[in-house]
Amino acid sequence: MGTPALAVAPLEILAREHEITLVVTQPDKPAGRSKTPQPSPVKQWALENNVRVSQPLRARDESFVEELRAVAPDAIAVVAFGQILPRAVLELAPRGCTNLHYSLLPRWRGAAPVQHALLNGDKFTGVTTQWMAEKLDAGDLILTREVEITPEETTADLWQRLTPIGSEVLRDTMRLLENGTAPRVPQDENEVTMSPQLKREDGELRWHESAQQNVDRVRAMNPWPGAWCKFRGATLKIWRARVTENAPQLASGSFGSGDGKVFVGTSDGAMELVEVQAEGRPRLAAADWARGARL
Repeated sequence: MGTPALAVAPLEILAREHEITLVVTQPDKPAGRSKTPQPSPVKQWALENNVRVSQPLRARDESFVEELRAVAPDAIAVVAFGQILPRAVLELAPRGCTNLHYSLLPRWRGAAPVQHALLNGDKFTGVTTQWMAEKLDAGDLILTREVEITPEETTADLWQRLTPIGSEVLRDTMRLLENGTAPRVPQDENEVTMSPQLKREDGELRWHESAQQNVDRVRAMNPWPGAWCKFRGATLKIWRARVTENAPQLASGSFGSGDGKVFVGTSDGAMELVEVQAEGRPRLAAADWARGARL
């Protein structure tokens, strides 16, 4: 059970060792100017590999639960499916229903764990598999793999690095389910943090915060919704930025350039802009943009 592109790699690695009897994914969604319904990446994989697909509007619908019962899966693996599963589904497979989550649970339960890890300046993240429960990401833990976050990684960068690691952890988890040796480690409810889905306004840079906090926001919002600010009345997206030593002194929110670099002031000094995008324009190196803007 999964929907976005990041769920395809785990599906592929499981298909090498197991018979995938059913793929469950979200209904096709309109895309592009024509609003033509487009299949999810997981559905595309299933169609290319001649695997049966189900796309329930609501996973709680009795018709879907009956469809699952008819398939009679030994185990269910969930990766970014996008719906809360009812108890009837969680208890249906005799070997269990497990979920791959891209954080070190119980830290960052919810829809955007990688983004919130970066936004909050975490030094480490990872992947976790858990026995699924009716409460979001609250099930007992099975396997965990820790990963160090590098200083300039964006959400896009980190997803790319975590996806193959998560695929391997899910593969190992399904092996444990298969032979009945998967552990159950309760989560510490005192350590829970939540990572709700991002909104466009979350990308707005906050010059009253520190340079590092703003750089972390830039990293977290790449690729979506993109960090942004206003420059001469228009929206300027900031795709990459960094904290540098010996940055010039600038008032919060003030732009400046020198020595081929572009800076903007924050509460504790300036941060360097690396890649930006003006309205209606392609992405550019910040220095190239600054020359065109006569900064």
